[in-house]
Formats: sequence, structure tokens, C-alpha cells
Amino acid sequence: MLTKLKQNKILLITVLASSFLILAIVAALLVYHATPFGYAREVSAEEAAARDRMVQTAKVWLGRKESDGSHQEIIDLYNSHTPLAQGYEVQYGDNWCATFVSTVAIQCGYTHIIPTECGCERQIGLFMERDCWVEDDDYVPLPGDIIYYSSKDLGLGDCTGWSDHVGIVVGTKGSYIKVIEGNSADQVQYVIIRINAKTIRGYAVPNYLNAEKTP
Repeated sequence: MLTKLKQNKILLITVLASSFLILAIVAALLVYHATPFGYAREVSAEEAAARDRMVQTAKVWLGRKESDGSHQEIIDLYNSHTPLAQGYEVQYGDNWCATFVSTVAIQCGYTHIIPTECGCERQIGLFMERDCWVEDDDYVPLPGDIIYYSSKDLGLGDCTGWSDHVGIVVGTKGSYIKVIEGNSADQVQYVIIRINAKTIRGYAVPNYLNAEKTP
């Protein structure tokens, strides 16, 4: 009898301990998901305002997609900007991820710190010329930074492949980056990836401290 009571007591303690552990995990997950993606480090109020403007402007385009033609306004705004990069007018059927980033910069009036381009590699080159390019595995991006990918990278050493996609960093949380991308599954949408994911080519870090200054 005593042995059975002891067994029941141990079982009850085990069940209670498991329940408390599950509740703790659920609580931690709720807190994590309730915490917004944001800044990994402090910046000045002036810089944060410029970065946030870039992100908020990009968010306005969420849901625009090719299937209903709603992405065409993004391309039209890009094509209306002068001078037109490479003298090339982007077509509705072209890849438009870099065009999306450029359009957001045009809307914000930030083309003096974010060069307009419709091609990822050419845009990277322009950021390199401005000394605004970071290719460091330890770098944790800030909202408004521009993230470039090389989807065909094999993950062997540093990612140095041809960049074929780009997006705007919304923020970071823990080990993850939230990005808003154009031409992602043929639409503007959020994507969440790990910091230092193997397909990350690098980051453009525009000089947002000069964003509001007259070009």
C-alpha cells in the first residue's frame, strides 16, 4: 500500500513538474513572439528616424504582386525617376527586387545615399564606391540596411557568389532577421532568416545620418 502511494506521489510530482515546464516554455514563446523585431544596438534619434522612414515606406507596398498587376506601380515609379539607371526602363516581367528597393529610396528622397539600380550586383558596386558595403559574418544589421543574397551559394566559406536577390531589413530579434522584399514569390512580403545565413552575400549600410540633408 505504501509503495503504491509513493508511486502515485512520484507520478503526481512528475506530472506537475512537466506541466510547469510546458507553461514556462509557452510563456517564453509568447514573450518572444510579442517582442517586435528592432534595433540590435542604439543609434541617434536622427539616424533612427531616417531608418524607420525607409522601413515604413517599404511596408506600404506589402501585398503588391504580379498576379494582379499591383506591382506595376512600383516599377512605374522607378521608371519615372531621372536619371534612369543604365538608361534602362524596367519591364513588368523583369525581376524587380532591386527595383523595389530603389523605388522606396526614391519615395523617401534618399537617392543621394541609396543609388537607384534595377540589378543587385550593379547596386552593390555603387555602394562599394561609397564605402557603404559590409561583408562580415559577425555583422548584425539594423533596420533600413539593405541585405543582398546569393541563392546559389553552396555554403562553403564566405558567400562571394553573384547576388540575385535583395531586400530591406525591418529589424532583428535574437538570431533572426526580418526582411521586407519585393519580387519574393512574385510579391512584396516579409521573410525571416537567420543572422549569418549561408545565402547572405552582404549588406549595404546607407549613411542615414545624411539622409535628410539636401543632396
